[in-house]
Amino acid sequence: MNALHSGIIALAPLDGITDSAFRQIVDEIGKPDMLFTEFIPVAGLSKGRTILLNGLVKHVSETPIIAQFFGKEPEYFYNAFFIAAALGFNGVDVNMGCPDPSVVRKGGGAGLINDPETAKKIILALQKARKDWKKGKKISDTDVPDNIKQAVTKMSVGSIKEKMTLSIKTRTGFDSPITEKWIGELLETSPDFITVHGRIFTQRYAGRADWEEIQKAVKLAENTKTKILGNGDVHSLFEAKEKMEKYKVDGVLIARAALGNPWLFSDAIPTLEERKRTILRHAELFLHYRPELDLRPMRKHFAWYCKQEMGSAALRKQMMSVVTLQDLRNVLEFTQK
Repeated sequence: MNALHSGIIALAPLDGITDSAFRQIVDEIGKPDMLFTEFIPVAGLSKGRTILLNGLVKHVSETPIIAQFFGKEPEYFYNAFFIAAALGFNGVDVNMGCPDPSVVRKGGGAGLINDPETAKKIILALQKARKDWKKGKKISDTDVPDNIKQAVTKMSVGSIKEKMTLSIKTRTGFDSPITEKWIGELLETSPDFITVHGRIFTQRYAGRADWEEIQKAVKLAENTKTKILGNGDVHSLFEAKEKMEKYKVDGVLIARAALGNPWLFSDAIPTLEERKRTILRHAELFLHYRPELDLRPMRKHFAWYCKQEMGSAALRKQMMSVVTLQDLRNVLEFTQK
């Protein structure tokens, strides 16, 4: 990705959902303009927790894939940049909007809205990392723990990118909207793009996303090099394009509307047989990436697929008992039109 172009419609990062298998199935079926990983804690990576690298396994794709991280330590973000670069990601995104209380209490996610100085130091640390990387510095030259370096080396990385974007995903405020003040602070560091979710922290995912607040961020960024993407309550490709036109954002991230519906990004309506094949393909990909697990973590996805015009409560109940691929095949085989 040489530059962020206007009109991007992308899959938003969702913790516990946008794992490697889900990203790949959405990419194959819907072909969005950009994909994000789940958020990964930078502190854990800098302390050698190799299990966290499961969230950074990526498929080979022409679609830009952005690695998202959270935390509050600028030096750990510096290290994380080199991990993402070594793995062939197209950029690094900083989560400054997660409403999980356990994350916020530690100063990460939406907690950074109350600590703009640390937020800016994080972006500056990433910019320094990118400059050092462009000068030839590699992960082997950093103080990333040796076990992480070794694990990254063994992972399939695809091609190393020539350029990487630096971005932020955040909200309009903590307990009240402060869009102009908060986004104004972030713009001082000139990130490549900022995604603004149109809710404050205390709303979490309740109420309606306020796109008028998102538009305030657009106006603030008019004379800068930073692009503004919007996020929140977008239910279709048509609505995403409508939001871009009305609020003049450079792109839109779609989250919950894509659950069980990877076809959303191509505006296609699948047949029942296509749905069944996709469910099975998604399950196979999950086991490919996580062979040590069974299909129980996939049950939430099965429920979302079933909500998409695929049958009765009885079918959903059957899906909730699936453990193996054969279990899934058995359920799908008896699913009628």
